Amino acid sequence: MQKAWLCLLRTDPHDHKLYKIYLEELRSLVGAAGYTVIGETIQTRRKPHVSLLFGRGKLEELKEVKRQNDVDVFVFFNILSTIQYYNLSSILGNVIDRYDLTLQIFEEMSMDRVSKLQIELARLRKHIPIIKLLESIRFKSGREHPGPRSLGEYAYHRKLVNLVRRLKKIERELQRYRRMHSLHRRKRRKLGIPTVCLTGYYNAGKTTLFNLLTGQEKPVSPSPFTTLSSKYSKVQGLDVFLIDTIGFMTGLDPQLIESFSITLEDIKESDLVLNVIDIAENNIELLKLRYREVVNQLKRLGIEEHRIVYVLNKIDLLSDIDLEYRVKYLNLENESYVPISAKRGENISLLTEAVARKLANK
Repeated sequence: MQKAWLCLLRTDPHDHKLYKIYLEELRSLVGAAGYTVIGETIQTRRKPHVSLLFGRGKLEELKEVKRQNDVDVFVFFNILSTIQYYNLSSILGNVIDRYDLTLQIFEEMSMDRVSKLQIELARLRKHIPIIKLLESIRFKSGREHPGPRSLGEYAYHRKLVNLVRRLKKIERELQRYRRMHSLHRRKRRKLGIPTVCLTGYYNAGKTTLFNLLTGQEKPVSPSPFTTLSSKYSKVQGLDVFLIDTIGFMTGLDPQLIESFSITLEDIKESDLVLNVIDIAENNIELLKLRYREVVNQLKRLGIEEHRIVYVLNKIDLLSDIDLEYRVKYLNLENESYVPISAKRGENISLLTEAVARKLANK
């Protein structure tokens, strides 16, 4: 396994908890990507260094860390700008941020044409500006510099033209898939069959619930982002189409979200959204952070509150008192919620009744 060193810039000196949660999220993702975490560096400064993110003194420390620990890759929680990526790569060698890390995991989990295209689109949108910068620096300085992801040391201009051409081709192909998805949605609406979409944070148990409600056997894994493209099936005993979609995560870059627009359209166009929450998450503050992240993403997608049912999954791991406390902690007392265990099939009839009731009142 390659050895990874985690890096995070904390811009709020009064934040004594949130940055630790972010770091644990990063550690989890790095492990899922197949790296071994051997250490971490956190710097606190009011503003990120425009061209380096960290201060120069901290980067000197990281150079020494690399020499002493033989670090293979530095993983930054912060999303790096083009110039930051270039400069940090020049100083530290192999550098990736949370955006690149997420795409690495996506690539490992992708099984179909649409998800692979959306991943490639997201990667090109991130790295084409870096290639442009490298081209500019090469001409100004009269020297070459290695490109990202082994793109080669020379002929940046030719590679840039080819990459832009590839990006346009992917966008055209995804547009065809988008029209096809839209046609299928219109056909389902003509049949009068409502659509219900499963969403939530990654590893909340969405696919387990999807399999339980539909009788399907879609892959379930403890690794994040098992589902990248939407899965569709009829619900057993209910005249409803159920859609399983990609899980959210903390601080998803808007550019990355936009690249998965085909998948997100299934959420936006659904009649009802089941927000699946891992209510048994041990870290209560992390539970709230993940809950808020998904709620905010649904708001950005234009999902109204009356179209949401909160599905509190994994109640088999909690006492009734713990469940009640967590419901209050998330301020869900006045919301539509159903506590279930998708793994054990607990309260599934209550969930289907809630779905039928919501759709009838729509």
